This record gives sequence, C-alpha cells and structure tokens, in this order.
Amino acid sequence: MDFGIVLIGISVSNEFHTGLLLRSKIGKYHVTICGTTPCRLNGSEKIAKAITDHLGIQVGQTTKDGMFTLGEMECMGCCVNAPMICVADYTKGVDGFSYNYYEDLTTSDAINILETLKKGGKPKVGSQHRNKAEPAGSVQGDKWVPGKLTERTTLLGEPKGPFCRDLRVAKKEFEDAQAAAAAK
Repeated sequence: MDFGIVLIGISVSNEFHTGLLLRSKIGKYHVTICGTTPCRLNGSEKIAKAITDHLGIQVGQTTKDGMFTLGEMECMGCCVNAPMICVADYTKGVDGFSYNYYEDLTTSDAINILETLKKGGKPKVGSQHRNKAEPAGSVQGDKWVPGKLTERTTLLGEPKGPFCRDLRVAKKEFEDAQAAAAAK
C-alpha cells in the first residue's frame, strides 16, 4: 500500500524525536540534556560540554563500559529550574526502571551526579540548590546565585510598584482644575 510517504521523511521525523527510536543498545543510565531555550539560556550547552568531555562520548553514543548513553530531550517541563538533565535508570531492568530529573545544575553538579551514579549511589533528585521551585536563586554563569525572597516579588508578599494611581484622587484633581479654569 502506498501512503505517499517517502521513507527518508519517516527517518527524519524519528531523528527529530530522539527518544522515540533508539537504534543501538542503551546504557544502564540514559542521560538526557534539556535542549530548549530556557535551559540553553541558563547554561545547558555548558552542561552538555562538561558531560561529553567527562564521559568521552557525544549525544547518541554509549560509553565503552555500557554505563551511560547520552541524549538530548526537548523540554522537560521544569523551565523554572533550568538547566536540567533527566536520567532513566535501567540498572534494575526495563520493568524496574526509574526516571529522575536533576535541576538547577552547574557543570560540577552534573558531573557529581554522574559520578554518584557510576559508584552505585543515589544522587539528590530535583533541584540541586533549593527545596522546591520557589524564587530562591538561579544558576548564573555556571554558579548557583542565591536570592533573598524579600527582594523578589512572590505571591506571598505585596508587589512592588509602580502602582495604579487612586482614581478618586485623580477625578477630584481633574474636577478642581476644571472649576479653577471656569472661574477665570
């Protein structure tokens, strides 16, 4: 049956969705680096370089010892905690795998996570520097820079100005100005 689809078109589509079709054996840990704009703006390219240099592989490859496979994922959905990586842990087989996000990463955080996994440890899941997604700081220039909650606008406090003017006062000023102009 001919659907009018060129075979190369199917291949290109699958290449775009990197996680849908893996053509080679995956390592015990499938490490994916977020490649969307918020993560890139916050340093995911540095994370990718640090990981590729550390493991000696490129995206789509597996280390010689079969421990790590490296991939890229488009949007992990935690942009507030960018940059981040995701690790699928297949050490207990396909049926017992886990899938964990590691967020607010510096290059040293990413390498420490890989080293902990390699030694059989369990790295801290989630943000590496805050308790949750509160505005407590961010990664800037490959460093975690803490922020003070009192210096930030949150849903917990009064927002900083500019505030809308009091329209009752503005109306009174306008009426007084009209009255003064009419009296001249």
